[in-house]
Amino acid sequence: MDLQQSAADLVRQLGERVEDPRGFGFMSPAIYDTAWVSMVSKTIDDKKAWLFPECFEYILSHQLEDGGWAMYASEIDAILNTSASLLSLKRHLSNPYQITSTTQEELSVRIDRAQNALQILFNEWNVDSTLHVGFEILVPALLRYLEEEGITFAFPGKERLLEIEKEKLSKFKAQYLYLPIKLTALHSLEAFIGAIEFDKVSHHKVNGSFMASPSSTAAYMMHATQWDTECEDYLRHVISHASGKGSGGVPSAFPSTIFESVWPLSTLLKVGYNLNSAPYIENIKSYLHDAYVAEKGILGFTPFVGADADDTATTILVLNLLNQPVSVAAMLKEFEEENHFKTYSQERNPSFSANCNVLLALLYSHEPSLHSTQIGKAINFLYKQFTESELDVRDKWNLSPYYSWMLMTQAITQLTTLQKTSELSTLNDDSISKDLISLLLRIASTVIEDQKPGGSWGIRASKEETAYAVLILTYAFYFDEVTELLKSDIKIAIEKGCAFLSERSTQSDSEWLWVEKVTYKSEVLSEAYILAALKRASDLFEKKTEAASVTNGVSTNGIEQANGVNGKVEVNGTNSTHETNGINGMHEIEVTNGVNGTNGHTDLPHETNGKGEDPLAIIETNGYHVNDTNHEVPLSNGISNGDSMSSHTDYSDSYYQRSDWTADEEQILLGPFDYLESLPGKNMRSQLIHAFNTWLKVPAENLDVIIKVVSMLHTASLLIDDIQDQSILRRGQPVAHSIFGTAQAMNSGNYVYFLALREVQKLQNPKAISIYVDSLIDLHRGQGMELFWRDSLMCPTEEQYLDMVANKTGGLFSLAIQLMQAESTVQVDFVPLVRLLGIIFQICDDYLNLKSTAYTDNKGLCEDLTEGKFSFPIIHSIRANPGNRHLINILKQKPREDDIKRYALSYMESTNSFEYTRGVVRKLKTEAIDTIQSLEKQGLEENIGLRKMLARMSLEL
Repeated sequence: MDLQQSAADLVRQLGERVEDPRGFGFMSPAIYDTAWVSMVSKTIDDKKAWLFPECFEYILSHQLEDGGWAMYASEIDAILNTSASLLSLKRHLSNPYQITSTTQEELSVRIDRAQNALQILFNEWNVDSTLHVGFEILVPALLRYLEEEGITFAFPGKERLLEIEKEKLSKFKAQYLYLPIKLTALHSLEAFIGAIEFDKVSHHKVNGSFMASPSSTAAYMMHATQWDTECEDYLRHVISHASGKGSGGVPSAFPSTIFESVWPLSTLLKVGYNLNSAPYIENIKSYLHDAYVAEKGILGFTPFVGADADDTATTILVLNLLNQPVSVAAMLKEFEEENHFKTYSQERNPSFSANCNVLLALLYSHEPSLHSTQIGKAINFLYKQFTESELDVRDKWNLSPYYSWMLMTQAITQLTTLQKTSELSTLNDDSISKDLISLLLRIASTVIEDQKPGGSWGIRASKEETAYAVLILTYAFYFDEVTELLKSDIKIAIEKGCAFLSERSTQSDSEWLWVEKVTYKSEVLSEAYILAALKRASDLFEKKTEAASVTNGVSTNGIEQANGVNGKVEVNGTNSTHETNGINGMHEIEVTNGVNGTNGHTDLPHETNGKGEDPLAIIETNGYHVNDTNHEVPLSNGISNGDSMSSHTDYSDSYYQRSDWTADEEQILLGPFDYLESLPGKNMRSQLIHAFNTWLKVPAENLDVIIKVVSMLHTASLLIDDIQDQSILRRGQPVAHSIFGTAQAMNSGNYVYFLALREVQKLQNPKAISIYVDSLIDLHRGQGMELFWRDSLMCPTEEQYLDMVANKTGGLFSLAIQLMQAESTVQVDFVPLVRLLGIIFQICDDYLNLKSTAYTDNKGLCEDLTEGKFSFPIIHSIRANPGNRHLINILKQKPREDDIKRYALSYMESTNSFEYTRGVVRKLKTEAIDTIQSLEKQGLEENIGLRKMLARMSLEL
């Protein structure tokens, strides 16, 4: 077999389809989804008919002798398939319509057999051992629908099932589906029949489907009040173009273009296939990059269905390996949790493979050292999963244990490679490698023991599972810690495994291993893993004479060359030598693992129950020293820089030793800030936070941090604003820079930005840091555009002005709410509402600046005119009569004389600009009230505080 050509052919198969606007997919047909599609009916020529009779025929033809339907790989498959099919049979019995292929009597017999089969399945079902995603809402829903048809079931696990359903839905209200937020529940709308109004979810439809789910789309068609032709076209396309190929069978998801592109490509690329010249590879790369950009760095299994960590991470990995580097920032912002990475919001149990895929994306990123904290977090989580389960890792997306083991083995190999080439030197080599390599050896030994006599692995002698196992052994082979005896056993096992993989078979090489609503198989995924295993094995045997050239456990030939490194690594232009964190090698740094509060090397035994805390703590050495005292900054994984390094250089006789920072020095820097803080303000932002906390219920200690951060940032920004605006008064008193000087006031404001960031770190939430940084970027963008318009005397449009306000005023408002959302269990996005409030606040402020006597007392008459600022009423007045240059010329002069300002006001009255402003504020406030009421109607409690705050945003003088 020409492996390279076979890989190119697989890429061609994907590339030929990737530009189809309707996408593609190779997931096998699912009885469950087919049953749901079979229940869609339509009135045609005043007569009701089943719209997709071929789906019903597919159900009939696949009923088993025992009366049930297929158990692809687990008992939940048979339960879902049989429950949905029984429901379809029952409804077709009640309403035969045009179906004539079976009689009423035959249907009744089939229903009785199906009911008996399903009762047996329920009786034998171990609910707690079930991992399939969504079963806890799908099965209870089916039980209710069957009960409505007069079919009830009692079984031992029913009470436990309903407890799990209640727990799952305790943080979720079905009405959340009405919001403009992509929730995974949209993939299973069939579970919410009777609980939602389907017309109110129509805005989530993409290309005729609801999250690319045939069953979810069918449920919408059955219960929406208006017929949806686009949905009908989608289902017809799935029936004819998906894996069922016109047989009537449909998969659980279609299309799956991103998933079934990046999984094969990442599998081939990681083992060293050269795909740069493969046909259609540029098409695929462009498609993936366009999708990455369009969805702002986070993707799902097909475009615009809602993002997940798996597909996002693997897309990033593929683009980076195809020399199309992209950032991981959006992925980290969206999916990073305190101790692991979530697959999507509202996830009940963390996914092992999702964390592996995120880890691999970080390890293959352009600069992995920038993400050492996140890499450490993922490793800690994965290692604990292995040790606490005694290798019995069970993942929610793939049923084979070898799949999870393979991903972990690939990650350990790439991590060790980066460590030994100094590309990830911030991680402690010893603390990482020792325990991880011990884990890898245990995995390899277990894999060898599991091999079947015929050379295969897996219960069904699966080629795909055998490929997973062969890949594991090819990675393990190159580590120094592998004894010669184990190496010999590995080679024998690989040879037998490859012989099995190369056997011709009349059956498909794919296997029911992958998990959707029910288990499925995919020909392209299976082929990719088999080709990867055969290539790794081929490379190993070709290079086994070179395998003695191993660098600290990783063969530069076997591993690095596969990634195009050719076994030669230079660090900073030197021959594999480098200086560590010092000048001319003078600073000697010892990095230790910091496990359980010690700085020694903890030697974990091979057989461990994982009782120790953070056995693989990953340390960033970015602490700073003040007079040899390490100021600790908490990291997201709970490990402080204080445990991360110790210096052995004695500076006691040095001419200079850095002094401690004193309280007096701190007071000097904070003088302008403290002065402005002492002047009473409107306290609007604190009121906003407390009002939104009616809904978000943020813990008190975290709320206090957020209030402090927002107050610090607001006051610091005012220091800078007053300098940039050349203001004279602030809150009725002289501005800070007129007392402390411009340079000192500016430095004080900038200093407090960083002090506020340090406060944010107390939340110990990685999302909070990203939120803070993004908000500061927005604030500076808004301020920058306002200054540009002023200094270049360019009058913006109203739309440009509103964008500026959304960044500037709205940005500070939304910072508070986004931080609260990051600390809350309530999964509703309030940012659009809070940005609207920010715009209302700023337009009111602009109006009052020109019209309010109170503003005159505090800031001077019409200060915006003195600053030359294009405020909302001024923009309207200028654009109301573009040919009249009076007002813009006054702005150019930045007048301080009251008579000139009063002339400007009278001119603005003549253009009805103040009346126009009042009308806009009324409209925006009505929109805000409607939004608040809509949220309350969807289950949130009445928010009196928010209403009061909105009422205080007034134009009353």
